[in-house]
Amino acid sequence: MTVYKPEGKPHYLYDFQFNHRRYHGSTGCTSKRLAEAFERRERHKAALPEEQRPPITVDEACGLYQEHAEHLPSWPTIKGLTAALVEGLGATRLVSEISQRDFQIFVAKRRDGRSNASVNRDIENARAIWRHAADTEYDVGQMPKWGKLFLKVAKKPPRELDLTEEKKLFLAIRNDVADAVDFLLKSGWRRGEVLGLRWDDVNLQRKQAVTRIKGGDFVVRPLTSTLVEIIARQPQADDDEGKPFVFTYVCQKSRGNRRAGKRYPLTATSLRKPFEQAKADAGVDNFRIHDLRHTRGTRIVRATGSLAAAKEALKHKRIETTLRYAHVLDEDVRNALDASESRHSPDQSKKGKRKA
Repeated sequence: MTVYKPEGKPHYLYDFQFNHRRYHGSTGCTSKRLAEAFERRERHKAALPEEQRPPITVDEACGLYQEHAEHLPSWPTIKGLTAALVEGLGATRLVSEISQRDFQIFVAKRRDGRSNASVNRDIENARAIWRHAADTEYDVGQMPKWGKLFLKVAKKPPRELDLTEEKKLFLAIRNDVADAVDFLLKSGWRRGEVLGLRWDDVNLQRKQAVTRIKGGDFVVRPLTSTLVEIIARQPQADDDEGKPFVFTYVCQKSRGNRRAGKRYPLTATSLRKPFEQAKADAGVDNFRIHDLRHTRGTRIVRATGSLAAAKEALKHKRIETTLRYAHVLDEDVRNALDASESRHSPDQSKKGKRKA
């Protein structure tokens, strides 16, 4: 071994040659044993340079992930999270230099005025970017301890729209977007599936539609008679680009190439404002567009008593995700408890017996 500590210096240095090339520098170690281990790693790197992975910046890693994710239905959300990550960590910083502490600071800043669940989506997105860069054999340094970064999210039953709220909401919502909201509620599909639905994806005679679900897979969705009726009455968009999309809206104010009074494909942005306005007018609080899906899942379980049916209807990949709707089965549990306390139960029979 060729490690040594210069007089008056706290750290050991290393110095060796391999293939007529000199490798030298500080080990950063004050212990000789650790310094020798450091030098062994450096010798290994020198002997097998092909194992050294190329560096990649935060911005480059996000661009690399974009190639993988921009075709997913959730890309608009991912795009915003990725932009925040680049701004928060620094575009030109090497991924391998981002420490656990850097992520802790990033998470702390992202918490400002946002829920823990929203911040956790930032962490999930960063984890996907880091892992994708590592899988593509770039140098990401020491992988962050992702589990230590996630924030506690209280588990509670999903928000359900009750029938009174539903009636008020649909009386208040704008006519041109009401069908899309009704479809979201009655289908339980994710927003991206509904807004991305094209006429070519629909077979009304067979009562089927092909959609792209979370994760990018294409699935064939069964359509109820009500869903078929909603689709069948949709008007065409006014521009050639928008005609393939089933759900459209009437532009309220001319802007750019869009003209007031004409129909264009419905987007998450164009749906958000009328939905928020309808909620305010109807007095429906603490309710998101995604809660329309939760409402459908809850109603399926309540009507059928089957978590498996809800899982298939909502296209969950894991039954654990569907278990959030199990609270509606409380009545079954209550009935079972009542039955177990009946006078016909063994315990009750024993208590009722008297000695002769």
